[in-house]
Parts: sequence; structure tokens; C-alpha cells
Amino acid sequence: MTQYHKILGGTNFMLLSNIVVLTQSSSFIIGPIAKVFGAIMDAIYNLFSAIGIESLGISIILFTVIIRLLMLPLAFKQQKSMIGMQAIQPKLKKIQDKYKNKKDAESQNKMRMEMSQLYQENNVSPFGGCLPLLIQFPIIMSLFQVLRNIPAYIMSIKGIYLSIIASVRGVAGFGDYITSLNEAAKIPVKNFDIASNDKVIDLLSTFSSSDWTKFTDHFNSVGDKIAPLVNQLTDINYFLGINLADKPDLMSIGLLIPVLNVVVQFLVSKTTMSSNNKNMDEKQAATNKTMMYTMPLITVFFVVTMPAGLGLYWLTSSSFQLVQQIVINNHLKKDKK
Repeated sequence: MTQYHKILGGTNFMLLSNIVVLTQSSSFIIGPIAKVFGAIMDAIYNLFSAIGIESLGISIILFTVIIRLLMLPLAFKQQKSMIGMQAIQPKLKKIQDKYKNKKDAESQNKMRMEMSQLYQENNVSPFGGCLPLLIQFPIIMSLFQVLRNIPAYIMSIKGIYLSIIASVRGVAGFGDYITSLNEAAKIPVKNFDIASNDKVIDLLSTFSSSDWTKFTDHFNSVGDKIAPLVNQLTDINYFLGINLADKPDLMSIGLLIPVLNVVVQFLVSKTTMSSNNKNMDEKQAATNKTMMYTMPLITVFFVVTMPAGLGLYWLTSSSFQLVQQIVINNHLKKDKK
């Protein structure tokens, strides 16, 4: 299927992959949210499957749009809070400069009182932008949990894997071969158990197209059974000529995934920075300008080291964020007037 648990490539984020397994997350917060998101993803896939369209790409796009729509109120609140805080920065700096050389307790209390009054008069809070971020964090982690473990949440896809396992489990040497594959993997499945179908699917779900070719060749005695199933998984993963299970092929149409991600991320950064720079000092504005150019480079690094399916999710999410930022900026301008 895919290398979904390798979402963040060779960075320390890969440590997360060591604890992610096919079985759905049982974490106190992330687990329940992931179950809800998984149900949405499963419903989207089944809806299109019912009309003869088995496409993981379409499912990822619609899933991403729906989740981003649900998160829109949080994004609007966060952006409004950020703009509000930036608007009062000159006045805030005046208060801080007023008490710059007064370190006694009485002066510090007066400074805090004046700052608090300024916040109240302008209906803003220094922590207003933090709460939406804290709420979004488990949501984002739950999103990645679903996308890293597609077979755990889309039951019909899991069924294909189960059929493959059922076809090869009786072949002599099955256990030793699968175990050797897991041991040779860059990130072996933790607590791997050959008797557990879920653990075996954990391993198979990391396969690229070349891995499936080797797998099919090894089990050629039952090739007539597993080849159609592997082909079905391949068809599900193909989207606009790109195999979402593989890393983007920079010598083919797969190049579109990282290129479009860079372009859209640059536009997102530029749109966001342009709305936030107005009340910043030169140092903050310079930092933002640097981020505007470095963020797309960070994006392309992640996208070229992860399966194209997650690159498609990132592209869809960034595209939605771009439109969202433009709409929010226009709305807040009207609100300010």
C-alpha cells in the first residue's frame, strides 16, 4: 500500500513512526479524534467505491477539505487574535519603554495593569492565539494518525491486505521471509508478530511498488491469487498518473507534487506575512521575510522524502490554507473598517 508512517522522512519526527501501528490509536485524546476522522475517511472512500471509483487520491483530497472546513473557526479566531495583538504593538511598546528602567515591584505592577487595560480596551489577549493552536495540535496529530495508517481506518482496503495474507500464509517459509523483511526495514514494525495479521499489514502497508514486485516474485507459486490483489492496491493508489505509495519520481509527472507544494507554500507564507508585517518592527519583519523563503524549502524536503499520498494531503491542505488566508484577510479588513 503506502509508506504512510514515514511522513516526515529522515528527521527526528520519524521517531513517531516507531510507535505507530496498524491497530487504531488508543491514546486518550488522539485516539477518539482519529476514530472520528477515520470514519469520515472510510465513508468518503466507500461513497466513491459504491459508484465504481476506488481512488485513495480523491478520498485524501475530500477528507482534507472537510477537516479544514471543520477547523476554519479556530483558524479565523487565531488569525484575528494575531492581527489584534499586532495592532496594539506600538502602544504596548510605549508602556514597556515607560517602565524600562523601573524594576521595583510597584512599577512592575503598574506596567502589568496598564498592559491589561490596553488588552481589555482593544478586546485582545496575549494568549488568544495560543488556545486555537493547542486545540489544533491533537487534531493535526490525529490527521496524520489516519493518513499513516490507511488500512486501519478504511476497512475495504484492509480487506485487500487480509486477502493477500490469506493467500501466502500457507506457503512454506512464509514466516521466515516476512520476518526477514521486517528486520531489514528502515523502521521495523515494533513488537512484530508473524501470527498477527495487523502486524503483518503494518509491514505490507510500507511497501512501495518495487517492494510489491519482489513480494509477488517470491510467492510466485500463488502469484495467480495475489497478483490481482496487488494490482487492485496499485490502482487504488494511482492518481493522475502518480503512484501515491511511492516517493515522488522527480523524472516523471510525480515531480508535480513537490513543485506545486513549494509554489503554494510560498504563496501561503507571502499572504500570511503581508497581513502580519504592518505593525511589526524591522527585526520582526526581517525574520518573517526569511521564513517566507525558508518554509517552502523545508516543505520540499519533507515532500520528496515521503510517499506522494502524504504530499497530496500537504498540497491540498496548503491550497485550502491559501484560499482561507485570503478570505480571512479580506474579512478582517472589512471588519476593521
